[in-house]
Amino acid sequence: MTTIQRRTGMLLALAALGAAGMFLGPDGWFGIDIGPTGAALLYLVLVILVAHLARHGEAAFPEDASLGERQAWAGLVFVALIALHFVNFLVALPALGELADRISNPASRRFGITLGMLIFGWMAVASALRRQNREAVELDERDTRIHLVAGGFASGLMASLMIGLVVLLACFPEQASAWMRPLIVGNTLIGLLIVRSLAEHGITVLHYRRARS
Repeated sequence: MTTIQRRTGMLLALAALGAAGMFLGPDGWFGIDIGPTGAALLYLVLVILVAHLARHGEAAFPEDASLGERQAWAGLVFVALIALHFVNFLVALPALGELADRISNPASRRFGITLGMLIFGWMAVASALRRQNREAVELDERDTRIHLVAGGFASGLMASLMIGLVVLLACFPEQASAWMRPLIVGNTLIGLLIVRSLAEHGITVLHYRRARS
C-alpha cells in the first residue's frame, strides 16, 4: 500500500468517525453532545478528501482499478453520506411539530444545503478521476456487465421494498392513515431512491473486489 493510499484510508476513517459522532452525538456520549463536533470533523475531512482525490486520485486506487471501479468507490462514499444525512433529516422531523408538515422547514433546508454540497463534491471527484484517466476506457465489457448486475439487484431491492410498504399499509389501515400524508410519502420515495443508489454502488464495488481476488 502506497503513502497516498494510506492517506486516503486515514481520511476515510476520520470521515467515518465524524459521521458517527454527528449521528450518535445528540444522544450523548458520556453525557456530552458531540454532534456539532462530529459534523465539523466530517465536513472538514470531506473538503480535504475532495482536494486530495482531485490531486492524487489516480494514486489513491490500486493500479489495476478501472475508471468504472474508481467512480463506483467515489459514488459509494458520497451516497452513504447522503443516506446518513437523510436519516438525520427524518429523525429531526418529529421535533418540529406542525412545521414538519411543510415542505420548507428548518430540517429540510439543512438537508437541501447539505445534499447540494455532497453532490457538488461527488461531481468534483468524478470529474477529477475522469481527467486523470483521459486515456482509459470509461466502461469496458467487464464494467458494463458489473453495472448491469448491480443495477438489476438495486431495482429488485427497490421494487421489493415498495411492495413491502404497500402490504404493510394494506394490513394495518388504521395505523397507515397517519403515514398517508404528502410530505411523508414524498420523503419515503426519496429514501427508496437513496437506498437503491446505495445498494447499486455497494454491489458494484463488491463485484469489482471479487473480480480482483
